[in-house]
Amino acid sequence: MKDAVRRLNDEYKFNLTDKEIDIVAQQVEEAALLFQPLFEVDLSGVSPLTKVDKKVIKSVAKKDTK
Repeated sequence: MKDAVRRLNDEYKFNLTDKEIDIVAQQVEEAALLFQPLFEVDLSGVSPLTKVDKKVIKSVAKKDTK
């Protein structure tokens, strides 16, 4: 992970120190562990939301105006 952070540091000219690169790499590794369960969810049989119920939107809009 440190190599990836170093490449980004060079590419975008962040001028990070080695200590800062270590900190960023550690944070990325911690975030990857946090999101790992989401990556394991299989959504291949689920279709995305493609239709919005206009009745729901109108009722929410009416509530907001009061």
